[in-house]
Amino acid sequence: MAAEVAKLYADALFELFLEGGSEERIHSDLNEFAGVFRDNPELNELLSAPLLTSEEKKDVVGKIFTDSSIVYDFLCLLCDKGRAGYFEEIAEVFNKKYNEYKNIADVSVITSVPLTEALRTKLIAKLETKLNKTVVLKEKTDASIIDGIIVEYNNKRIDNSVRAGLESLRTAMADAELS
Repeated sequence: MAAEVAKLYADALFELFLEGGSEERIHSDLNEFAGVFRDNPELNELLSAPLLTSEEKKDVVGKIFTDSSIVYDFLCLLCDKGRAGYFEEIAEVFNKKYNEYKNIADVSVITSVPLTEALRTKLIAKLETKLNKTVVLKEKTDASIIDGIIVEYNNKRIDNSVRAGLESLRTAMADAELS
């Protein structure tokens, strides 16, 4: 049900986005608000509390966010409808629609050490050519991969790490011993 609710409201907000006027502001405000929700899980709990009235929830929203945007009005509407607890999921669905509309690919890259600027630029260029999209790179470091790179995008994972190679070799050796 949560996915259906998130999709319904994200679609409605995206329609407002497409009507024009303040498109990029909607996108940036939505992500700013979603960041506040992500950083403060208790806010989500508070706005989902059945004992608070919608007016009390909107008072909380008014104390946290500036009331000069469509996203603020949208969040107040969610409070009225008892759906404010779905805000993060709505933002996630909206961002997927936004990225599709703007031809953007979110790509996660995991390396054992941070990428250098030169390698980052080269990687983005290769990915943009391969995907035929503008790439937004989200970088993570994980020393346990030893060396190499793991690229994740569009529910795909390309694991070119030393750890994956060692695991593959270990499996192959175990299979050879069983034969």
